[in-house]
Amino acid sequence: MTQGDSQGLFSALAALIAASDPQDRANVLARGAADIARARFASALLFVDDALVVATAPEGAAGFRLRDGSHELRRLFLHALARFEREGVCFVPRDKQRVLAGVSPSALDCDLLFVPLIASQKTIGVLAFGLEAPLDEAAQADLVAFCGVATHLLDTSRALAAAHRLSRDSQLLAMVNERLHKSLDRKDVLSGIVSGVRSAFNADTCTIFERSGNARVVPVASSAPFVDAPTTAIELESELRKVFSGLAARRDDYDTGHDAAKGGARSAIGVPFIVDGKIENALVLESAQPHAFDDADISALRSLAFHVGLALSNARLYERERARRTQAESLERVVRILRDTQYVDEVLLVFVVTTSHELPIDCFAYVLDGDTLVRRAMRSRDNSRGFTPFDRVERAGLEPFLVVDDPSDSALLPRAAREALFGDGSGVVVPLRIDGNLWGLIAMRSVDGGFTWPQDERAMFVRTLASHLEIALANAHAYERERRRAQERETLAEAARTILGQVDLPTLAEVMSRLAASLVDAEQACVLRWMGDRYGLVGSFGGPVEDLIARTGLALDMRVTQAMGIRPEERRVQRLIEGAGFAVAPLVHGASDGSNDAIDAFLLVGAKGEMRFGRDRLRLLQELGALTALALRNLELYAASTDANRALHDSNQFKDDLLAMLAHDFRGPLTVIEGYCELLMENTKTNSEEIETIYGQAKRLVRLAEDALALAHSQGESFALEQTPTDFASYVAENLAEIAPNNPRVVFAPSEKDIIVELDRSRFRHVLDNLISNALKYSGEEIVVSVSKRGNRAVLDVTDHGIGIPQGDLATVFSRFGRASNARNRGIEGSGIGLYVAKKIAEAHRGSIQVRSKENAGSTFSVELPLSPAQEHTTTSDPSRSI
Repeated sequence: MTQGDSQGLFSALAALIAASDPQDRANVLARGAADIARARFASALLFVDDALVVATAPEGAAGFRLRDGSHELRRLFLHALARFEREGVCFVPRDKQRVLAGVSPSALDCDLLFVPLIASQKTIGVLAFGLEAPLDEAAQADLVAFCGVATHLLDTSRALAAAHRLSRDSQLLAMVNERLHKSLDRKDVLSGIVSGVRSAFNADTCTIFERSGNARVVPVASSAPFVDAPTTAIELESELRKVFSGLAARRDDYDTGHDAAKGGARSAIGVPFIVDGKIENALVLESAQPHAFDDADISALRSLAFHVGLALSNARLYERERARRTQAESLERVVRILRDTQYVDEVLLVFVVTTSHELPIDCFAYVLDGDTLVRRAMRSRDNSRGFTPFDRVERAGLEPFLVVDDPSDSALLPRAAREALFGDGSGVVVPLRIDGNLWGLIAMRSVDGGFTWPQDERAMFVRTLASHLEIALANAHAYERERRRAQERETLAEAARTILGQVDLPTLAEVMSRLAASLVDAEQACVLRWMGDRYGLVGSFGGPVEDLIARTGLALDMRVTQAMGIRPEERRVQRLIEGAGFAVAPLVHGASDGSNDAIDAFLLVGAKGEMRFGRDRLRLLQELGALTALALRNLELYAASTDANRALHDSNQFKDDLLAMLAHDFRGPLTVIEGYCELLMENTKTNSEEIETIYGQAKRLVRLAEDALALAHSQGESFALEQTPTDFASYVAENLAEIAPNNPRVVFAPSEKDIIVELDRSRFRHVLDNLISNALKYSGEEIVVSVSKRGNRAVLDVTDHGIGIPQGDLATVFSRFGRASNARNRGIEGSGIGLYVAKKIAEAHRGSIQVRSKENAGSTFSVELPLSPAQEHTTTSDPSRSI
């Protein structure tokens, strides 16, 4: 080999070392081999994984090539060459080339020399030469030496490439693990690996797609600057369909549909990410260079996809747990806020606001009103989108979805209902029930328009959320109902206090009319009452009520016993008659003339226009009518009672006046009779017994007259005492001398002196006289009269040892005309009013009278009177008197 040949050989080897692309290496080998062999042509066939790279020198020469680069054809070709192998080379003369006819496209018109490039017992390529003449041994040796060095360099390059791929794969896996350590969020993981994958494979772009619908994909992560909006969906190309079907794809003219692909042909590979047995994402690498990716790259990406799939599975578990935790926290916040809310409208507003804040949704609340759903509350997260749900939605369009308890996807709704609730978005509707009855619904709409319900456990979460809302609504309804009833009860109680306090019919009717109008939000109200020949107006509120009376259709000149005079088309609520713009409450009560079936009064209320009163207001009107009827009846009873009391008072007054007159007028004649009897007893000795009888009966009549007069005075309204401070013991001694002068049976035994009491001396004389007379009458033995002091009370005791009083009569002896049964049985005369009058006089002195008695053993009557205030103070402050 000449020096020039050696330099050419070294230059070729240096160029081979510098070449990094398989095609460049093949070109360098072909040129170097052609220079050494000085052949017609030199062709380099390199086997790179599944690809066959061919280069021929000089440029433009036909060269040698295989029909295709399949593994089977490659195997047949190498098997045919083995038959001609001698000392590392294979010489195939022109006449033997027919054995290559099955593997090569055509036979050549020259001899062929093949030098296999064998590294690690594997053929990595073949050099083919077209010879005009056989090579000499020196040239052949140089060629074999060149091929050996080239094989070593190629093997080293392949080993370095494999090491580089291994390092790249390790770095990629390390990067994925690092991303997993940083975050388990799926989007964070995908966004974090695209740049590293693009750089590792020296690609122009790296994009991760996600399926959205049957024929659309959405880029969720990309390293390319032209992906402006990661949520922009693109149509699925055929190769992407393969990838999302689970296959890896590699093409030199691969196009994902981006505008950047219009610049020229490029190569691309795509692999799927399998997560939980489902293909949800695909990674696509793109390059503007042809043959930029090989089978090893696909293997590496598959390994990466496997690890990323595991990472996404973990991220999915993490997302589920985080979603559950977030949902639980959101649910707890919503429930806590709902628990502190008491009114229905506030519950709905709090629910939609809180739910919209906790979840990425718009939330609308509708309430059923007849056959229409009316929107009561709404919250939109992004008002700039310009969508507002309809205010009213017909129930008929949603009927099939309102009978189920589970959320219904918006895609299943009729078009009209879907557009009314969601526009061009998506979401779910959740029916709301209270006490088993449909009450309304909640519509939840996705903000981005790509929200799919149900997703994972979100449907269950929404149903749970709706259940808590139903409980809150039921509680709010119960609270509002109880609060409304409490207010109604308070209003009716106030009305009752106001109405029942009236004693005048016109005033009562006006008050009643005003309360009725206020209670049911009416403009007018009035009360009609039967006047004997027709119903007349007794009170009104709100101006002239002639039109209101005419609207009711009542016949004012006919006394109603049933629903007479009411138009038949008007509907009746219990006892109420209600029509367009009016309501009538019959005030039924027992009439004064005994016609209990008659309706003597009506309460009329009038609304504005043709508006009808609701059932709640009619119920209040009915209760107010019942109160009004009771008030009317009480008014009648009060008037009757007042008249009866006045008549009774007049009768009592006449009786007392008559009794006082008779008692007073009797005393004059009786005094004359008593005086003449005394004169006759002194001057006449005959008929003395008869005269004494007349005298005794006259004295008895005097006592009866005095008792009757005292009784009349005590019953009168002018009964009063003229009290003066009096020494009680001295007073009793003075009166005893007059009542029983020189009577040895009367013993006075005062225990103390200076007992001062406030006494009406004239009236108390009747008490003392009555007690002494009774003691003398019912006892044949002596009687003891004593005056003493007990604490701050003065006590008069009259004790006899006569017939006594039976225990069963002790409670009645102080009643009017009350006498002991043993006295009546023994024929002892008496009126039974003396002790009654004595008790009245003692009580008028702020004192009392009691009796202690035992039949046939005598009685003790005790009168207690309060001490004079001055003496009472002295008694209380004197320590010696308090012992």
